[in-house]
Amino acid sequence: MITALVLVVVGSVARAPVPWWGRWGLVGVVLVLVAVNELGLVTIRFPENRRLVPEGVFRLGRHLGPLQFGIEMGTGARTYLPSGLPYIAATAVLLTASLPQALLAGAGFGLGRALMTTASLNHPDDWHALWSRHTSLLTPLLSGAFLLSLLGALLTAT
Repeated sequence: MITALVLVVVGSVARAPVPWWGRWGLVGVVLVLVAVNELGLVTIRFPENRRLVPEGVFRLGRHLGPLQFGIEMGTGARTYLPSGLPYIAATAVLLTASLPQALLAGAGFGLGRALMTTASLNHPDDWHALWSRHTSLLTPLLSGAFLLSLLGALLTAT
């Protein structure tokens, strides 16, 4: 939610001179770049910090340690991004979202990360193997759900 809040504040200034169709056009450009990268047609290195959160954050105790860990992971201060979908979402929030929409996007992103973590709890040793076995079904399904939500946002904006 912190990232979403920053994006909507910065975006409010950045989007002021650009008409709605231009902002959605830029979201579309990022979407195409991510899609061709995900499909392996081109290789694009999107910016990411590429550092893991150190275990030392837990020295802050049972409550502050996990809080710092969550903030660093959630804001992208330290993380690896296996998919380009967050870049599309960040661009959409930056260029099109109101404050409530940005907060909902941040909550949705956090919920998605939490669901992945909790899904792996039942299969600690073979979660990655299970994901790999079903990735040909899950990747288009999750990408389609993301695109439908983006289309819904576009339709309500016009």
